[in-house]
Amino acid sequence: MIEAVFNSVSQFLNAVFASLVSLLKVAIRFQHATHLPPRQQPVCSVLGNGPSLNESLADQFDFIRQTEIVCVNNFAHADIFTRLQPQNYIISDPNYFVFTEHTTDRDDIRQTLASFRERVNWPMTLYVPHFARGSYLLKTIEQSNPAISVVYFNYTVVRGFRSLIYWLYAKGLGMPQAQTVIIAALALMINRKFERIYLFGADTSWHEQIRLNDQNQLLIKQIHFYDKPKDVTHQPVYSDAQRQRTFSMASQFLSLHKVFRGYEVLRDYADYQGVKVINASAKSYIDAFEREKLPQSVSNP
Repeated sequence: MIEAVFNSVSQFLNAVFASLVSLLKVAIRFQHATHLPPRQQPVCSVLGNGPSLNESLADQFDFIRQTEIVCVNNFAHADIFTRLQPQNYIISDPNYFVFTEHTTDRDDIRQTLASFRERVNWPMTLYVPHFARGSYLLKTIEQSNPAISVVYFNYTVVRGFRSLIYWLYAKGLGMPQAQTVIIAALALMINRKFERIYLFGADTSWHEQIRLNDQNQLLIKQIHFYDKPKDVTHQPVYSDAQRQRTFSMASQFLSLHKVFRGYEVLRDYADYQGVKVINASAKSYIDAFEREKLPQSVSNP
């Protein structure tokens, strides 16, 4: 009984402290409130870059094309990018915004930028965090392709009392912790008030590819739907800029916990907003959202 009372009081005080800290952060970044465009369709499809997206694109291509499409990160590497012509594209990885014309080790970012400049000939909205403003990537896109409009979103992580954080989410003054770009994408699309959001290619199966070598280095093989599996190998995941130390197993699984917890937070927020999020991925470890198997398309891409 005493332990239960202590835990209850502790949780309340933690919520009070988290709420005050969140309000302070929001006050500092108040001028960066997110202003989202109205939805174009009642239904949207958020496409993750997991390997299972190949199966979904083969089976549900017609369905996806009839919805408002959201792509993320390096989706533009895929040939099908120009066939889908997504209306929305989200990048949240800070590495994109420290990239410059002199960067030598990020050919993936250079390829994405080239796709934006040379392949996008339809209206597309690019969503990036506010700290990306003024970056080489954004300047290059804005100067070279008028078909792409940029929306800056306020990535201020807020915690505390649920009624408070939901209000901050809805006003574009805060977001859940976006441990993956899919969490950021879902948060933004929920705020655009789609009736239904279908999630594809959200395998979230990185734990299957974790290895530990004889030097206790953490290795991960990150496979995307546009990769050739034989070209992808296990690589160290470094925790420092000098590449001297990899993340520990404990920190890696804590990171995975934050991913899955983020989806639970979004599920509850979507329910609050009256938005239905459906996980239609051919393979996925996400258990926060209702699963649905869609019928196959009449024709394949």
